[in-house]
Amino acid sequence: MVQVSRYQLILMLIWTVLGTGIVTMPGTIAQFTLRDAWVAAFGLLLGAVMCSLVSLAHVRLFPGRSLTQAAIDVLGPVLGRMFGIWYLAYGFITMATIGREMSAFIGISVLPNTPDFLLSAIAFAVSMYLAYLGIEVVARVNEFIVPLAAVVSPVLFLLAARLFDASPFQPLLGDPAGAAWHAAVVPAFAYGLEFSIALQWVPALRSPRTLPWDILIAGAISAFVLSALVTLTVGVLGDPARYLNYPVLELVRAIRQGKFVERLDTLYVMGVAITLVLKLAALQLAVGEAVKDVSRSPERTWIPIPVALLGWSLSNYLFRNVFDVTNFILRDVPGYFLLTVVLLPGALYALRTAQMVRTKRPRRLQNT
Repeated sequence: MVQVSRYQLILMLIWTVLGTGIVTMPGTIAQFTLRDAWVAAFGLLLGAVMCSLVSLAHVRLFPGRSLTQAAIDVLGPVLGRMFGIWYLAYGFITMATIGREMSAFIGISVLPNTPDFLLSAIAFAVSMYLAYLGIEVVARVNEFIVPLAAVVSPVLFLLAARLFDASPFQPLLGDPAGAAWHAAVVPAFAYGLEFSIALQWVPALRSPRTLPWDILIAGAISAFVLSALVTLTVGVLGDPARYLNYPVLELVRAIRQGKFVERLDTLYVMGVAITLVLKLAALQLAVGEAVKDVSRSPERTWIPIPVALLGWSLSNYLFRNVFDVTNFILRDVPGYFLLTVVLLPGALYALRTAQMVRTKRPRRLQNT
């Protein structure tokens, strides 16, 4: 079986979280606080720590098994597949949210006259093809865009830094602690918990035992990048950042260098579109693994097509516009993700531990 290296896994996790994080999180955080926005961005690290602890229990109790496979092993074929169906619902809703975010973002920024359903159809078609080719291809594409991001991102940061003003952050830590906490809820319990997607990739990992550390590394890098991005956005845009859906887009639009270097937002939109497609492909890999386990299918080549079609349909059916997506993320996603990827797997691991203790007690009694 194809195995993914630690470096590839970390890159996949980073782009999975930052794919939508760099689009929506700065605006979400700015709605609650400006002075402490850079602190709230590190809420992403809290979600990474929670996912790391969950993965630590998983790789010790179920080495080489995905989350849905572990559920079937512990709960049996009936209850285990019910758990798998719940995970499938979580995966499809997440894909629908990402697809709607992507179509709304591209439509608002560069293609206002193109129907949103067509934009999302193209994104789901490309991600479906990547998922069909397998996790190794998705991992290599993630590697391929790293040099591009390493060149373009610092240039954009430096050009935007000339417009930076520190006054929106003064006095330092001037907002109440509650404001920073409310701003950190979505990064921590929505985007930060997306690191748990790696539990579905465990059978394809070259070193599953290091998964908790890999999640922490990816979480630390993502939190640092997000904090720097939020700081730069608030410093350049100031108070208007509270009222923008895509403040980073406006930040890039504000960059000017001489008479010829301007309108860099097109390059930014292209980069965001690539990361969003990779995020969709990563989720389709995880959902496809769950579909294979629930359906008992020996083949997985047929799975990407129905997964992508259902995800695309839900993205256009569940959310009418970007405001529906934003309200869903703010109100429902933190609790829903916490239940699905932390509490339920935690209960599963506790039950597995109890089963192991019960089987060891009779052996000890026989030996005595």
